[in-house]
Amino acid sequence: MQYRIGIDSGGTHVEAEAWAEDGTLLGTASAGPGNSLLNYEQTFVNLETVIETLLNQNKVHECQLILAGVAGSQSANNQTAIEAYLLNRFSIPVRIISDADLAMLKGFGYNSGILVIAGTGSIVLGQEGPKRYRIGGWGHLLGDEGGAYDIVKRCYQQMTQELNQQLETGPMTTLILTALNYVSPTEAISDFYQMSRQQIAAQARILAEQGQNNEQFKSVIEVCANQLAQQIQLMQERFLTDKPIKIALTGSVLTHNQLLKHHVEEQVAQKSTVQFVTLEGSNAAGVKNFILEDFK
Repeated sequence: MQYRIGIDSGGTHVEAEAWAEDGTLLGTASAGPGNSLLNYEQTFVNLETVIETLLNQNKVHECQLILAGVAGSQSANNQTAIEAYLLNRFSIPVRIISDADLAMLKGFGYNSGILVIAGTGSIVLGQEGPKRYRIGGWGHLLGDEGGAYDIVKRCYQQMTQELNQQLETGPMTTLILTALNYVSPTEAISDFYQMSRQQIAAQARILAEQGQNNEQFKSVIEVCANQLAQQIQLMQERFLTDKPIKIALTGSVLTHNQLLKHHVEEQVAQKSTVQFVTLEGSNAAGVKNFILEDFK
Protein backbone atom coordinates (compact mmCIF):
# COMPACT_ATOMS: atom_id res chain seq x y z
CA MET A 1 0.00 0.00 0.00
CA GLN A 2 1.53 3.30 -1.07
CA TYR A 3 1.71 6.04 1.53
CA ARG A 4 3.13 9.46 2.32
CA ILE A 5 4.86 10.76 5.41
CA GLY A 6 3.86 14.16 6.73
CA ILE A 7 5.97 15.88 9.38
CA ASP A 8 5.08 18.88 11.53
CA SER A 9 8.47 20.08 12.78
CA GLY A 10 7.94 22.82 15.36
CA GLY A 11 9.83 24.68 18.01
CA THR A 12 8.71 22.35 20.81
CA HIS A 13 8.51 18.94 19.13
CA VAL A 14 8.39 17.05 15.84
CA GLU A 15 5.26 15.05 15.00
CA ALA A 16 5.07 12.72 12.01
CA GLU A 17 2.27 10.68 10.45
CA ALA A 18 2.14 8.10 7.65
CA TRP A 19 -1.01 8.31 5.52
CA ALA A 20 -2.14 5.72 2.97
CA GLU A 21 -3.67 6.75 -0.36
CA ASP A 22 -7.15 5.86 0.90
CA GLY A 23 -6.82 8.21 3.89
CA THR A 24 -5.90 5.56 6.46
CA LEU A 25 -3.49 6.63 9.18
CA LEU A 26 -0.75 3.99 9.19
CA GLY A 27 1.42 5.23 12.01
CA THR A 28 2.69 8.14 14.09
CA ALA A 29 6.03 9.16 15.57
CA SER A 30 7.37 12.06 17.62
CA ALA A 31 10.67 13.53 18.74
CA GLY A 32 12.13 16.68 20.30
CA PRO A 33 12.29 20.24 18.90
CA GLY A 34 12.57 20.90 15.17
CA ASN A 35 13.07 24.59 14.50
CA SER A 36 15.91 24.69 11.96
CA LEU A 37 16.64 28.36 12.66
CA LEU A 38 17.14 27.85 16.39
CA ASN A 39 18.20 24.17 16.57
CA TYR A 40 19.71 23.31 13.20
CA GLU A 41 21.64 20.14 14.08
CA GLN A 42 18.98 18.87 16.48
CA THR A 43 16.32 19.34 13.81
CA PHE A 44 18.19 16.94 11.50
CA VAL A 45 18.46 14.36 14.27
CA ASN A 46 14.79 14.56 15.19
CA LEU A 47 13.60 14.48 11.56
CA GLU A 48 15.67 11.36 10.95
CA THR A 49 14.27 9.76 14.10
CA VAL A 50 10.60 10.12 13.15
CA ILE A 51 11.19 9.12 9.52
CA GLU A 52 13.09 6.00 10.52
CA THR A 53 10.32 5.06 12.96
CA LEU A 54 7.59 5.30 10.31
CA LEU A 55 9.64 3.55 7.62
CA ASN A 56 10.30 0.70 10.05
CA GLN A 57 6.55 0.42 10.68
CA ASN A 58 5.75 0.27 6.95
CA LYS A 59 7.37 -0.87 3.71
CA VAL A 60 10.11 1.57 2.72
CA HIS A 61 9.67 1.10 -1.04
CA GLU A 62 5.97 2.03 -0.84
CA CYS A 63 6.67 5.51 0.55
CA GLN A 64 5.92 8.05 -2.20
CA LEU A 65 6.93 11.25 -0.48
CA ILE A 66 8.24 12.83 2.70
CA LEU A 67 6.66 16.25 3.23
CA ALA A 68 7.99 18.20 6.21
CA GLY A 69 6.84 21.57 7.43
CA VAL A 70 9.89 22.81 9.31
CA ALA A 71 9.67 25.82 11.59
CA GLY A 72 12.36 28.41 10.91
CA SER A 73 13.38 26.87 7.58
CA GLN A 74 12.04 29.74 5.51
CA SER A 75 13.70 32.43 7.63
CA ALA A 76 16.96 30.48 7.78
CA ASN A 77 16.83 29.73 4.04
CA ASN A 78 17.86 26.12 4.67
CA GLN A 79 14.96 24.22 3.07
CA THR A 80 17.07 23.10 0.10
CA ALA A 81 19.83 21.87 2.41
CA ILE A 82 17.39 19.83 4.50
CA GLU A 83 15.79 18.37 1.37
CA ALA A 84 19.17 17.32 -0.02
CA TYR A 85 20.26 15.74 3.25
CA LEU A 86 17.06 13.70 3.72
CA LEU A 87 16.95 12.67 0.06
CA ASN A 88 20.51 11.38 0.32
CA ARG A 89 19.72 9.68 3.63
CA PHE A 90 16.50 7.87 2.63
CA SER A 91 16.40 7.91 -1.22
CA ILE A 92 12.73 8.99 -1.09
CA PRO A 93 11.39 12.19 -2.71
CA VAL A 94 11.46 14.97 -0.09
CA ARG A 95 9.78 18.34 0.03
CA ILE A 96 10.54 20.85 2.79
CA ILE A 97 8.12 23.72 3.37
CA SER A 98 7.47 25.96 6.36
CA ASP A 99 5.40 24.62 9.25
CA ALA A 100 2.93 27.40 8.49
CA ASP A 101 2.52 26.23 4.88
CA LEU A 102 1.88 22.71 6.15
CA ALA A 103 -0.87 24.00 8.44
CA MET A 104 -2.33 25.90 5.47
CA LEU A 105 -2.49 22.66 3.50
CA LYS A 106 -4.34 21.00 6.35
CA GLY A 107 -6.76 23.87 6.81
CA PHE A 108 -7.60 24.80 3.22
CA GLY A 109 -5.78 22.57 0.77
CA TYR A 110 -5.39 24.94 -2.18
CA ASN A 111 -8.53 27.01 -1.43
CA SER A 112 -8.56 30.61 -0.18
CA GLY A 113 -8.51 31.34 3.52
CA ILE A 114 -6.67 32.85 6.45
CA LEU A 115 -4.61 30.78 8.85
CA VAL A 116 -3.71 31.99 12.35
CA ILE A 117 -1.02 30.09 14.23
CA ALA A 118 -0.34 30.87 17.88
CA GLY A 119 1.88 28.30 19.55
CA THR A 120 5.31 29.13 20.93
CA GLY A 121 5.30 32.01 18.43
CA SER A 122 2.63 33.35 16.07
CA ILE A 123 1.97 34.17 12.44
CA VAL A 124 -1.01 35.04 10.23
CA LEU A 125 -1.05 33.67 6.67
CA GLY A 126 -3.39 34.30 3.77
CA GLN A 127 -3.96 32.20 0.68
CA GLU A 128 -5.77 33.54 -2.38
CA GLY A 129 -5.34 31.28 -5.38
CA PRO A 130 -1.60 31.19 -6.14
CA LYS A 131 -0.96 34.28 -4.01
CA ARG A 132 0.37 34.01 -0.46
CA TYR A 133 0.35 36.74 2.17
CA ARG A 134 2.13 36.90 5.48
CA ILE A 135 1.80 39.04 8.58
CA GLY A 136 3.93 38.52 11.67
CA GLY A 137 6.04 35.48 12.45
CA TRP A 138 9.18 37.54 12.94
CA GLY A 139 10.43 35.60 15.95
CA HIS A 140 10.25 36.13 19.70
CA LEU A 141 12.63 39.10 19.72
CA LEU A 142 10.83 41.12 17.05
CA GLY A 143 7.24 39.92 17.16
CA ASP A 144 5.26 36.70 17.64
CA GLU A 145 2.45 38.63 19.32
CA GLY A 146 -0.03 36.40 21.07
CA GLY A 147 2.23 33.36 21.12
CA ALA A 148 3.01 31.51 24.34
CA TYR A 149 6.43 33.14 24.73
CA ASP A 150 4.89 36.59 24.25
CA ILE A 151 2.21 35.91 26.85
CA VAL A 152 4.71 34.79 29.47
CA LYS A 153 7.10 37.66 28.71
CA ARG A 154 4.27 40.18 29.17
CA CYS A 155 3.35 38.57 32.48
CA TYR A 156 6.92 38.92 33.73
CA GLN A 157 7.01 42.51 32.51
CA GLN A 158 3.83 43.18 34.46
CA MET A 159 5.50 41.71 37.52
CA THR A 160 8.47 44.06 37.14
CA GLN A 161 6.05 47.00 36.92
CA GLU A 162 4.48 45.89 40.19
CA LEU A 163 7.93 45.66 41.76
CA ASN A 164 8.74 49.17 40.50
CA GLN A 165 5.64 50.32 42.34
CA GLN A 166 6.78 48.39 45.45
CA LEU A 167 3.89 45.95 45.10
CA GLU A 168 5.75 42.77 46.02
CA THR A 169 2.42 41.00 46.49
CA GLY A 170 0.76 42.50 43.42
CA PRO A 171 -1.72 40.30 41.53
CA MET A 172 0.65 39.30 38.72
CA THR A 173 3.57 38.74 41.07
CA THR A 174 1.38 36.55 43.27
CA LEU A 175 0.19 34.54 40.27
CA ILE A 176 3.71 33.90 38.94
CA LEU A 177 5.12 32.92 42.33
CA THR A 178 2.18 30.66 43.18
CA ALA A 179 1.62 29.03 39.78
CA LEU A 180 5.28 28.48 38.99
CA ASN A 181 6.48 27.67 42.54
CA TYR A 182 8.96 30.51 42.96
CA VAL A 183 10.02 31.80 46.38
CA SER A 184 10.59 35.39 45.29
CA PRO A 185 10.25 37.68 42.26
CA THR A 186 14.03 37.90 41.92
CA GLU A 187 14.26 34.10 41.71
CA ALA A 188 11.59 34.06 38.98
CA ILE A 189 13.32 36.81 37.00
CA SER A 190 16.72 35.15 37.31
CA ASP A 191 15.22 31.88 36.10
CA PHE A 192 13.54 33.65 33.16
CA TYR A 193 16.93 34.75 31.81
CA GLN A 194 18.35 31.25 32.09
CA MET A 195 15.48 29.37 30.49
CA SER A 196 15.20 28.51 26.80
CA ARG A 197 12.52 29.99 24.62
CA GLN A 198 10.60 26.71 24.76
CA GLN A 199 10.82 26.51 28.55
CA ILE A 200 9.48 30.03 28.91
CA ALA A 201 6.65 29.35 26.46
CA ALA A 202 5.70 26.21 28.40
CA GLN A 203 4.79 28.37 31.39
CA ALA A 204 1.92 29.96 29.44
CA ARG A 205 -0.39 27.00 29.94
CA ILE A 206 0.30 26.85 33.68
CA LEU A 207 -0.38 30.57 34.07
CA ALA A 208 -3.57 30.24 32.02
CA GLU A 209 -4.84 27.37 34.14
CA GLN A 210 -4.32 29.25 37.40
CA GLY A 211 -4.90 32.80 36.19
CA GLN A 212 -8.50 32.54 35.02
CA ASN A 213 -9.70 34.79 37.85
CA ASN A 214 -6.65 37.07 37.90
CA GLU A 215 -7.56 40.46 36.42
CA GLN A 216 -3.97 41.34 35.51
CA PHE A 217 -3.51 38.07 33.66
CA LYS A 218 -6.79 38.55 31.82
CA SER A 219 -5.59 42.02 30.80
CA VAL A 220 -2.43 40.51 29.31
CA ILE A 221 -4.53 37.98 27.38
CA GLU A 222 -6.78 40.74 26.05
CA VAL A 223 -3.79 42.73 24.79
CA CYS A 224 -2.37 39.65 23.02
CA ALA A 225 -5.76 38.78 21.56
CA ASN A 226 -6.29 42.32 20.28
CA GLN A 227 -2.93 42.26 18.50
CA LEU A 228 -3.73 38.94 16.83
CA ALA A 229 -7.17 40.27 15.83
CA GLN A 230 -5.59 43.38 14.31
CA GLN A 231 -3.25 41.20 12.26
CA ILE A 232 -6.20 39.15 11.00
CA GLN A 233 -8.06 42.30 10.01
CA LEU A 234 -4.97 43.61 8.24
CA MET A 235 -4.70 40.29 6.42
CA GLN A 236 -8.31 40.56 5.26
CA GLU A 237 -7.43 43.86 3.59
CA ARG A 238 -4.69 42.15 1.56
CA PHE A 239 -7.13 40.04 -0.43
CA LEU A 240 -7.80 41.39 -3.90
CA THR A 241 -11.13 39.64 -4.44
CA ASP A 242 -13.85 38.94 -1.88
CA LYS A 243 -12.53 38.71 1.65
CA PRO A 244 -12.36 35.08 2.82
CA ILE A 245 -14.91 34.05 5.40
CA LYS A 246 -13.01 30.99 6.60
CA ILE A 247 -10.34 31.55 9.23
CA ALA A 248 -8.50 28.52 10.62
CA LEU A 249 -6.99 28.69 14.09
CA THR A 250 -4.19 26.41 15.20
CA GLY A 251 -1.34 26.20 17.69
CA SER A 252 -1.28 25.37 21.39
CA VAL A 253 -2.40 28.82 22.55
CA LEU A 254 -5.46 28.99 20.30
CA THR A 255 -6.49 25.42 21.03
CA HIS A 256 -5.95 25.49 24.82
CA ASN A 257 -6.41 29.12 25.92
CA GLN A 258 -10.14 29.62 25.48
CA LEU A 259 -10.04 33.15 26.89
CA LEU A 260 -7.61 34.37 24.23
CA LYS A 261 -9.40 32.45 21.48
CA HIS A 262 -12.75 33.98 22.49
CA HIS A 263 -11.35 37.51 22.46
CA VAL A 264 -9.76 37.02 19.03
CA GLU A 265 -12.98 35.70 17.53
CA GLU A 266 -15.05 38.43 19.16
CA GLN A 267 -12.83 41.26 17.94
CA VAL A 268 -12.74 40.01 14.34
CA ALA A 269 -16.48 39.22 14.22
CA GLN A 270 -17.32 42.79 15.23
CA LYS A 271 -16.06 44.07 11.87
CA SER A 272 -16.74 41.22 9.43
CA THR A 273 -18.72 38.04 8.91
CA VAL A 274 -16.39 35.09 9.20
CA GLN A 275 -16.35 31.38 9.94
CA PHE A 276 -13.77 30.23 12.47
CA VAL A 277 -12.43 26.67 12.31
CA THR A 278 -10.08 25.20 14.89
CA LEU A 279 -7.50 22.74 13.53
CA GLU A 280 -7.07 19.98 16.10
CA GLY A 281 -4.16 17.58 16.29
CA SER A 282 -0.94 17.57 14.33
CA ASN A 283 -0.69 19.52 11.09
CA ALA A 284 1.25 16.57 9.64
CA ALA A 285 -2.08 15.50 8.12
CA GLY A 286 -1.64 18.36 5.65
CA VAL A 287 0.35 15.91 3.54
CA LYS A 288 -2.97 14.38 2.44
CA ASN A 289 -3.84 17.59 0.57
CA PHE A 290 -0.45 18.04 -1.07
CA ILE A 291 -0.58 17.65 -4.85
CA LEU A 292 2.29 15.37 -5.75
CA GLU A 293 2.31 16.61 -9.35
CA ASP A 294 3.28 20.08 -8.11
CA PHE A 295 6.37 18.54 -6.58
CA LYS A 296 7.39 16.69 -9.73
